[in-house]
Amino acid sequence: MFATTSTSETSPTSPAETLPRPGLAGATRTLTGPHAFSDPGLARLLCELICRPVRSVDMPPSQFHNRLPTTAHMPPWLADHVVEIQQLAITRPESPNDTIETVLGRPARTLHTFLGQHRHTFTQTA
Repeated sequence: MFATTSTSETSPTSPAETLPRPGLAGATRTLTGPHAFSDPGLARLLCELICRPVRSVDMPPSQFHNRLPTTAHMPPWLADHVVEIQQLAITRPESPNDTIETVLGRPARTLHTFLGQHRHTFTQTA
C-alpha cells in the first residue's frame, strides 16, 4: 500500500446510482467521495468501526502486487488493477467533489456509512 497517497472514497453504490440518470448519456464525470483518505486514515476508520487494531503497511508496488494473490485471495488480473489504481492516486491525485450530490440531489453515501453497514464483513472470522 502507498501511505503517501490519498483517494476520495465513497460508498461503491453512490457512483452506480448516477448511471441511469436521464440527460447524462455520453457525459464524462469524475465521481469521488466528499472526503479524501490516506491508507493510514482508512486503517484508523476501520479500527474505529470494528474496535480492533488495523494498520496500514507501506510497501513498494511490486511487493504489494506479489502479496495480493495470497493475502487478499485476488486473481493476478485484479492485483494488477489494484496496484494500477494505487499508482494513479500518486500520479493523478483525486480531489473530493460534489458531483454525486449534484447528480443525485442528495449527498453521496460516505465510506464511513458504507463500512458501518458492512461491519460484519470485517469482523467475521475465517
